[in-house]
Amino acid sequence: MEEINKEVVWVIDPVHTRIRFDTKYLLLTPVSGWFTQFEGSVATTEDNFNDSRAQLTIYTNSVYTGNEERDAHLRSPDFFDAARHPVITWKSKAVTVRGDLIEATGTLSIKGVEQEITLQARHVGSCPDPMGNTKAGFTLDATLNRKDFNITWNQYIDKHGLLLSDEVVLHCDVQLLKLP
Repeated sequence: MEEINKEVVWVIDPVHTRIRFDTKYLLLTPVSGWFTQFEGSVATTEDNFNDSRAQLTIYTNSVYTGNEERDAHLRSPDFFDAARHPVITWKSKAVTVRGDLIEATGTLSIKGVEQEITLQARHVGSCPDPMGNTKAGFTLDATLNRKDFNITWNQYIDKHGLLLSDEVVLHCDVQLLKLP
């Protein structure tokens, strides 16, 4: 008789997870921001996370750059419009694993605009924590064009060009907690 794998659910550990984005300021050097409030889960029947289902919710009001004025501008309608669009969501459609490399394609929704994107991830390992919980670690990367999500605010700086790059690099260090 063939054994059927039981679905295992993992949740994001917010204490050990970081979601960062970078864009170039004056088209010279990156400026970074983080989201401090988010939640998500992964459901899988395979130990290597192949064919898993994943979802992520990021709270736009939690954007943090270390500069209160810039954070307020990012929450405004010029950028995330946190009052009207309190969350950014991503939901997987397909997850394929090749060794420790993971390709996760899904729908990203920002400001009511949905786009299919593929996250390149790496499973960096799984192990028990000091309390006996099972944890799994991942890094994820993606590059987005912010204009694809109706985030179009920019400013021209004399003859030097634009204040902000349209390209945004997303980097996440994610730790998952296996539920009993």
